[in-house]
Amino acid sequence: MGRPKGSPTKAIKRKRKEKDPNAPKRPTSAYFYFVADARKKNEKAGIKISKVAQWTKEISEKWRELTDEEKAPFNKLAQKDKARYDEQKAAYSGTDANKPKRPMSSYFLWLGDFRLKNKSKYSEHKELLRAAGENWKKLTDAEKKPYEIKAEGERTKYEAAMKEYHQSGGAKKAAAKKQKTTAAPAAKNGNTDDDEDDDEEEEEEEDEDEEEDESEEEDDE
Repeated sequence: MGRPKGSPTKAIKRKRKEKDPNAPKRPTSAYFYFVADARKKNEKAGIKISKVAQWTKEISEKWRELTDEEKAPFNKLAQKDKARYDEQKAAYSGTDANKPKRPMSSYFLWLGDFRLKNKSKYSEHKELLRAAGENWKKLTDAEKKPYEIKAEGERTKYEAAMKEYHQSGGAKKAAAKKQKTTAAPAAKNGNTDDDEDDDEEEEEEEDEDEEEDESEEEDDE
């Protein structure tokens, strides 16, 4: 059967902006530091990886079998690189790296425990999240209570940190720094409202990508 007249010849794909080459390089997870280390050991031993998929599967299994103590060196490298990324991203986007991060809800605090206990049961991250959602709904109020108390404690700490942040002029300093960073390009290029909308859209896309990366890293770990 021929193609109906008027039908599109190409599938419509989600339009995404090209990545800025000046954007900071995303942080490397502990798992990928482990993978890189395994590759180096193979190279030193003269071992060539002929079947990448099979080798990756074996490395993934080895990672899951490591103890927390054995993972520690790789976690340390990942934390250092994450700090580097946060600092560079703050400078790149004009945000304030010193601003306190929002506290996690009771569900996400519980999800952290659920993930540690059940990560070996699910092959895909989406499956784990789906199971987590179903299990959370089945919890009694008494079972949720410890996480709600912890979440409230984190919320109190956050509010205190934000108060101190504002009192120290953190928000004003960040705004002044951002204005100083963007003033020169705006004067040179003639910044418009459309340009500001584009910048906000790019930041939103970066935040979405970062959330995806963090989910993948947590799944790997």
